[in-house]
Amino acid sequence: MRTTEEYAAMIPTAPPFDLVGYLREKGKMQTEVISYKWLGRDDADSWMDCEDCQKDLRPSAATKSALMWCSACGGRFLAEYIPRGNTAASNAWGGAGYSGVRIADAEVTEIISYREYDKLCCPLCGAETVLYSTNSLRYGLGNQEFVVVPTVAESCLVLTQWCIERRIYDGRAAMCETAVNAYIAVGGKIIKLAHYQRNAMAGTWQSLGEWKRRAKLADDIGAPLMYGRDLPDLAGTCVENAKLWEYMEQAEAGGTAYPVAYLRLYFKHPAVENLITAGLGKLVGTGIRDDHRHRYGYGYSTGSMTAAPKLDWVNWKENRPARMIGLDKQQLKTWQQMGLGLACLMVWKKHKLANDVSFADCCTLMAAVGPTSADEILMAGVPPIRTANYLKRQGQAWNYLEDYWRMARLAGYDLDQDVVRWPKVLQRAHDRAAAAVKYQKINSTTKEAFAKMTDRCQGLAWEHDGICIRPAASPLELIEEGNTLRHCVGGYSESHAMGKIILFVRHTRRPDRSWYTLNINVLTKEEIQLHGYRNEMVDGKRLKIPQRVREFVDLWEREVLAEWQLPPEKTAPKKKSRFAAAASVA
Repeated sequence: MRTTEEYAAMIPTAPPFDLVGYLREKGKMQTEVISYKWLGRDDADSWMDCEDCQKDLRPSAATKSALMWCSACGGRFLAEYIPRGNTAASNAWGGAGYSGVRIADAEVTEIISYREYDKLCCPLCGAETVLYSTNSLRYGLGNQEFVVVPTVAESCLVLTQWCIERRIYDGRAAMCETAVNAYIAVGGKIIKLAHYQRNAMAGTWQSLGEWKRRAKLADDIGAPLMYGRDLPDLAGTCVENAKLWEYMEQAEAGGTAYPVAYLRLYFKHPAVENLITAGLGKLVGTGIRDDHRHRYGYGYSTGSMTAAPKLDWVNWKENRPARMIGLDKQQLKTWQQMGLGLACLMVWKKHKLANDVSFADCCTLMAAVGPTSADEILMAGVPPIRTANYLKRQGQAWNYLEDYWRMARLAGYDLDQDVVRWPKVLQRAHDRAAAAVKYQKINSTTKEAFAKMTDRCQGLAWEHDGICIRPAASPLELIEEGNTLRHCVGGYSESHAMGKIILFVRHTRRPDRSWYTLNINVLTKEEIQLHGYRNEMVDGKRLKIPQRVREFVDLWEREVLAEWQLPPEKTAPKKKSRFAAAASVA
């Protein structure tokens, strides 16, 4: 039994020499800055005689000067300083909230203004940087990353978690490399040592002074960034047959490479390496992630995994990979070729007994619409392949078809008919069903008043030069117009019935095709609005109504509307009372 000191001696005292370079290759530690500070004229002149100053990029020597420093190359140069609130700066970038600089190129052919926190390329080295004043860098700008470095010591695998922090000040950058946690695989178990502990409330790390062994193993590294150069040979260690590196490679693509959790699973169920041999490392990693989310919350930020993952969906009594996950050999091959994941596997396990669906059809469905929609389709009991092919042809999602079926039932459609259940154009059928449902919600009084107003306004129908106009015939027609043109005219039924009527402006050759919608107050003979598709809004830009349409409506208002008078409402003849009827007979 080793002591804490003996375990601590296995932990490297320094990270690999090229660790920072490796992090940058992975897209980390990329933050670079250019700092600036105001200089007096004498200070600026003195800097021109200094070897550290490589260029003078001021538009004019008469301007206020700023000393610039790039953290990427360490070079210094001069530029024009623009103080906060300067009028020129306001004109340059539309605001004067920050100070900034103006930089000229070597030939002074272009002068570019930047304010603090703007992105710019260093004119000396070309690095992408962010502009910071020296005041903003007084406490440094930090860039922190955590990385796990694997090593082998005394036949034990050691996973050391390093905190790499680069802090940029004005004129210098400081690098700090600190070992935070270490996990040692020895004798079929994992020993955890901590040098720092995190204060979750304060969001800081507190030094323990020395390496401390933890009685309770908590996986604080989760799915870390692993240093992938010169991976150590695991021969002779207790994990030499675990296929750890193979698992990490397979699972890394899905962001599910959990080294500590995987090793704990391996110590409990050594057969897991058979899944890795079959290329199922990503599946195992996804299972570990989902197990943690189920038991500890979403993501490793909410709680550390304190127990080995279970992966209840794996039959650990089996050794063959296919049987371990509940498939046969051919099914496993098909499942892998189609690139399906754990969620798809769970959907198949759920429905293979409950529904009469083949494995091939289930996989085809999941590949087409995803596991969630596939689950819903199978629950609905509709033909899976026909549904998948239909949605693909229509370019729509499952919930869109499901929504159409829901509204179709409300509208009283006969979904037993194929032409109704699988319409030729789903979007059009969906809009019609939505209109029908909306129409049902309009009360009978409004419908009756709408019909009477339309009948009184038939004299407004007109045709001229290939364009025609007529009043809307019904609330349903209004709703369909709104659905087609993607505007709100569908809700104008009551307004139409009260005299602010809706008229359709259309091509004479295509009178049934929506084009423009006109809103007129027949009581005052005033035009309220005229709109087409999406109220002439396309990609956030307002389009003009075609001159031809505008001229037609203007001519109609002069020639027809101005001379027209709203006819009085027709009243039903009064019924005679039975006493009056008897008297007339007598």
